[in-house]
Formats: sequence, structure tokens, C-alpha cells
Amino acid sequence: MEGPTASDYDEKLREMGNYLWELDQEGDIAHQEGDEFRLGEIEKKIERIAARAAHFRDVDGPHRLLAGLVNGLALRMLQRWEDAAQAFLDVLDENPENGEAWLELTWCLSEMGKWQDAELAARKGTEFFPEVSGAWGNLAQVLLRLGKRDEAREVLEKAIHLDPKDRRNQDLMRQVREEGKREC
Repeated sequence: MEGPTASDYDEKLREMGNYLWELDQEGDIAHQEGDEFRLGEIEKKIERIAARAAHFRDVDGPHRLLAGLVNGLALRMLQRWEDAAQAFLDVLDENPENGEAWLELTWCLSEMGKWQDAELAARKGTEFFPEVSGAWGNLAQVLLRLGKRDEAREVLEKAIHLDPKDRRNQDLMRQVREEGKREC
């Protein structure tokens, strides 16, 4: 009897990724409702997915990059920032053209307070997703943390031009303007 095919791994990993998204939504609701028990159960499910994706990553085949991404996403959801960052770095070692890994790495590095590294990752994210306002918003947020307010303003203008309804970018722009007024 043969083992799983590359297609089997790919299909299962996509299911796992979709399930992570569902768990993220469930977790948001449980958090809003203050349901600690449900949050704990969701966390256990995410931990199982992280472990399974890590196992899939160790099996040779073309699915390994997707397994690394799913593993990293689960670890990020668990707020295991260093482990998640390493998972995304491992993906990028094999495929530096993986834009999703750059975006996720930006998030992890930001959470760890590694702002210079986060800036580099965010800039790579905008290279791969030049038409996505969120990628530009990520870069702007990092630039603000680094004290590069003028550049952050320019980046936010681009982000807001791409998606005028993006609330996070609008809030960041207000913050930049308020800081500018305080300095005057």
C-alpha cells in the first residue's frame, strides 16, 4: 500500500489552512463573549494543526512549503512569535518569493519588537503585494515604530488610495497627523 500522494498532502494542508481561518473566527467570538473554556478548546485544536503541519513539513515533497506556511500560521495564532517567525523564515529559505511568508513574518517580528527586521520583511511584502493596502499599512505601522513618520505618511497615502475604506490605515493616518500637530 502506497502512502499519501503530493496531491493528498496539498489537499489536506489546504483543508487545515481553511480550518485555521474558521478557528480564528470562532476564537474572536469566544474572546468577545469571555468564554475561556471555548478559547482553551480552540487553542488545543490549533496546537494539533501546528504539530500535524510540522510533521507534514518533515515529509519530502512539493507540499513542504505549504506545510511550513500552515505551521507558521498556527504558531502565529498561538502567539508563539519566535517559533512562527522561524517557520516563515524556513519557508523563505526555500522560496524567497513567497509573499505570504513575508507578510506573516512582518507580523511576528513586529510582535517581538524587532522593528528593523520587520521593516525589511514589510518592504518585501509590498514588493509581492503592491496593490494590497494591508501590505502598505503593515509597512507604515513599522515605520511609525521606527520614528520614520514622514515616510509612514507617504506609505499610508498609498495604502488609503488603494483602499479608502481600510479602517486600520485611516486610524494610522490620524495618528500620524496628530503626532505632527503635537510637534508643531
